[in-house]
Amino acid sequence: MTKMLPLEDGYISIPDDPGSAPPNLLGSYSPAADTYFYPRRKLCPISLEPVEDCELSSDGELYSWTFVYRPVMGKRIEAEGGGYGVGQIDLPEGVRVQARIDGAMGDWKIGMKMRMALDPLAEDEDGNSLCGFKFVPVSEEGAAS
Repeated sequence: MTKMLPLEDGYISIPDDPGSAPPNLLGSYSPAADTYFYPRRKLCPISLEPVEDCELSSDGELYSWTFVYRPVMGKRIEAEGGGYGVGQIDLPEGVRVQARIDGAMGDWKIGMKMRMALDPLAEDEDGNSLCGFKFVPVSEEGAAS
């Protein structure tokens, strides 16, 4: 059975059964500054004190977005005008994350609810999916669209 694995360790956590729980970003928390960070850090840039590793929320709110007219890593632009969205998502911990966002230009609205999802980018020699992350819009009913 193939698994979903992080493309690179240290940025996201993937549950053993991805359908049972959402993936999460791996961040840091500084008790001295009472502040969260992404990506993880060794020291707090504010206090220079040690930080604690933590999982950040998988839900957030779209702060800003743009459209990139280039292929996504490992993909080709098949149709004229192809590309992908990139957004800045504010997480409840106060962290702003920049990531690829699902949808087409015009699908996104500032302030809309977004949820982190796995983004399979390649396969390893054992056939496991190597994943990055992206954010997808969440419908009003609370399910990712």
